[in-house]
Amino acid sequence: MNTKSILGNTRRADISFHASGKIDITSRIVNALGINQGDVIDIMTANGEFYLYVSAHAADICGRHEAQCYPSKRGGRHFRTYCRRLCSAILSQHPTHTSRLSFAAGEAVEVHGRKAITIITRNIISHD
Repeated sequence: MNTKSILGNTRRADISFHASGKIDITSRIVNALGINQGDVIDIMTANGEFYLYVSAHAADICGRHEAQCYPSKRGGRHFRTYCRRLCSAILSQHPTHTSRLSFAAGEAVEVHGRKAITIITRNIISHD
């Protein structure tokens, strides 16, 4: 008898990158990094890993910036931002030509003096 799991991978994604430049961030990452409305995120690489971090806090900047985060729903802790350059950098790392890649995130760590969270790019949670 052949058996096949209906769910397969049950790990839920923490961050999704879309070819349009949209980046969806779950509340787990938002809480771990202390992201607030208007903060700017960035991704750094170190030792072959990708790390998401807050590159500028809303209180320290004025005007509009690329990758500035806002709640995806009023009063919610899921955030969204738009940055085609970040999305292109992540999507280009994978040979699958898709319009969306979703990943799990690791624990918060300190990298080069910044609080960051590892994006586990070796394990694609879902894709289109």
